Amino acid sequence: MTTTTRRTSSELVAAFEQEAQRLMDEHRVPGVTLGLLTPDGDHFVNLGVTSLENPLPVTSDTIFQIGSTTKTLTSLTIAALEAQGKLKRDDTVRTYLPDFKLKDGSVAEQLTILDTLTHQGGFQGDLFEDTGDGDDALARVLDILAEAPQVVPLRGHWSYNNAGFYVAGRVIEVVTGLTWEAAVTELVLKPLGMDHTLFFPNEIMTHRFAAGHNKIDEAFVVQRPWQMMRSAGPAGATCSSTVTDMAKYAHFIMDGTLAAQDSSGEGEAAEPAPLAAVDRPRLWAPVRPIGIAINGFPGERGHIGQSWFIDQYDDAMVLSHGGTTLGQQSDFWVSPDRKVGFIAMTNGSNGHAYNRKLSEWVKREVLGVTPPETGTHQPSEDELNTLAGSYLVVGQPMKINVEVRDGVLTLLIPDTASGGVKDAALRFIAPDQAIIDGGDMDGYAIDFLRDAQGQVEFLKVVVRLYPREHADAGTDTPTLPALEEV
Repeated sequence: MTTTTRRTSSELVAAFEQEAQRLMDEHRVPGVTLGLLTPDGDHFVNLGVTSLENPLPVTSDTIFQIGSTTKTLTSLTIAALEAQGKLKRDDTVRTYLPDFKLKDGSVAEQLTILDTLTHQGGFQGDLFEDTGDGDDALARVLDILAEAPQVVPLRGHWSYNNAGFYVAGRVIEVVTGLTWEAAVTELVLKPLGMDHTLFFPNEIMTHRFAAGHNKIDEAFVVQRPWQMMRSAGPAGATCSSTVTDMAKYAHFIMDGTLAAQDSSGEGEAAEPAPLAAVDRPRLWAPVRPIGIAINGFPGERGHIGQSWFIDQYDDAMVLSHGGTTLGQQSDFWVSPDRKVGFIAMTNGSNGHAYNRKLSEWVKREVLGVTPPETGTHQPSEDELNTLAGSYLVVGQPMKINVEVRDGVLTLLIPDTASGGVKDAALRFIAPDQAIIDGGDMDGYAIDFLRDAQGQVEFLKVVVRLYPREHADAGTDTPTLPALEEV
């Protein structure tokens, strides 16, 4: 913890913009839209272009894909329905979906809505199956999920689970009688005045929007198609927004602000939005620890609330989420007790590297929070060899290989954009715990998890588990998710 020199609002904004531009020059992200929310006001910075091929300047009205930050909108919709008395988050999924099935019948029977919102189902999480653009997309993807492998027990090892949000989205549809998109719009977006947060390409394309770009070697290539999969919508595959809309969302989370009511006096008074009755602090009450923090400083421990990642510092609590879609990466956090928020949406596949550095600048310069000293650990040669091996990537015919190179443990991570492999050298901070040292994944957390006999069972890269491949593994060994879809 440190103290910072008090700046005027204009000085802070100028310094924020200067740092944003410096990092833009360093990372060469094609375009970025940024929000810095403080008690003194909201400040927006826009840099770069919407597309390298058809460039338009990024503005505060440019629509970017927000990816998995959508999960918090799905979660908030559940909270609004609970405020209306239409469901309870501790209810089992089968209370509302009596025919819900999973490969492990006991998990299907016991799974609660809260389990889906906190990534605790244990079944294959990254199940990306396009079931079409019809209103039955979610119902159809649950039929496919029914045959997905159970990777760990219910509420076992914590691992990020997109598919759980498909289940939550389908519960929303059944309870409301609306599509998931319509329910989120009615219960969350309209009350917050988020009228530039949209789900469908034929709506988005009528506004200025950002094209995604994949970094291949040192070049950026426009992502085609501008992919949106409706079946994965509740987890983050379709929602797109502007920085000003996301600022409205941030203010609701921090202080409950809703859009201004119609004050014309004509007609009957509008009923209060269900959001007004939501117990907001309950959204970030810790549900369970998740190991190394996802959006905290390297090596810190974190928790999950109702879909929010929680980092607790001495003088500030930070709630965060982020999102990755093809060619776009976003990050979003708020500190309700300090009334500070940070929004960053980029149209480059290396956007998290940019966002992370700028986010840490804001934590340091605005919140006065500095990284803790990380431990150091020098594994023995035998220890490194114990960790080396191949780890399976779920649902895809690829692996993460772990090799010892000149005394340094190195991950060889498949790069689906280029078709090659990204090398990631590890720096150990404790036995079986490391962070990636250098490159666009600098600071990413790595854990090696062992079974009761002390054998390495899983590689955990940031949020996901990758089971170790064994020589005697059969063809039914579960495979785990692509690293890119966060």
